Amino acid sequence: MRFTARVPATSANLGPGFDCFGLALDLCNEVTLDTEATPGVTWEGEGAAELPTDGRDVVSRAIRAAFERWSGPEGREVPPLSLHGVNRIPLARGLGSSSAAAVAGVALGRALLGLPGDEEGRAETFAAAAELEGHPDNAAPAVYGGLTVIADGRVRRFDVHPWVRPVVLIPEHLRVPTEEARRALPARVPLADAVANIAHAALVLAALTSGDLELLAAALRDRLHEEVRLALVPPVREVVEEARRAGVPVCVSGSGPSLLAFEREGAVLPDPGEGWRVLRLPVRPVGVEVRRA
Repeated sequence: MRFTARVPATSANLGPGFDCFGLALDLCNEVTLDTEATPGVTWEGEGAAELPTDGRDVVSRAIRAAFERWSGPEGREVPPLSLHGVNRIPLARGLGSSSAAAVAGVALGRALLGLPGDEEGRAETFAAAAELEGHPDNAAPAVYGGLTVIADGRVRRFDVHPWVRPVVLIPEHLRVPTEEARRALPARVPLADAVANIAHAALVLAALTSGDLELLAAALRDRLHEEVRLALVPPVREVVEEARRAGVPVCVSGSGPSLLAFEREGAVLPDPGEGWRVLRLPVRPVGVEVRRA
């Protein structure tokens, strides 16, 4: 059997929607599983030389987790297989590369077990991937596509207005591990900051679904996590400030250091200069897809 999973990059938080909002972007990793090829794990593309090839990678672990979860009382083992990944999502840049790997592995494991990919199957894929990888705000858009909001394990998906034009800015020589960015956050926040984030998060949701990009420019402000994370990467803060002076809505993508901006008429993103990769990526309306070859 041969299956290929295609999973999008994701941007979590979207400013004030800390740990709740996620957006799927049209930049996809592809992972192919083949039970008839010579067993082994190979990678190409982003981070290919850094990823394990001995079965310790996230995709392989997620396949095993899927078998443990759904193989039934007989406890089927994962058969010998070839796994080949084509990575387009940069590693450790706040674009959901680890969630994409977890979702791909769970989806491939379920396909190998002959489980359905219907709405219930998507919910099960999301739950397993979020549990394995620990970031449901990335796992949700990776599974469902579009704009997602997660609360208490429940996911609500929204369509994004076609006027919304995301731009991802990736610093080529900066990385911030999620664990490091999380450790830097305060354990407590002032009540006024929490209230401000609730209000701004509601406006972000309204702006993205209605296409009101002027509203988005005012709404895309956070008082819980972004200032702390930008302090870890001063060159990124400078790009954020320049984009805001140009009237471009911008936020930290996930835990950073990448940024997510939204261009609009009369407000085009300034050139961030050398050392940055700028990708204009549509919102991807669908999440993980698995096809059988």
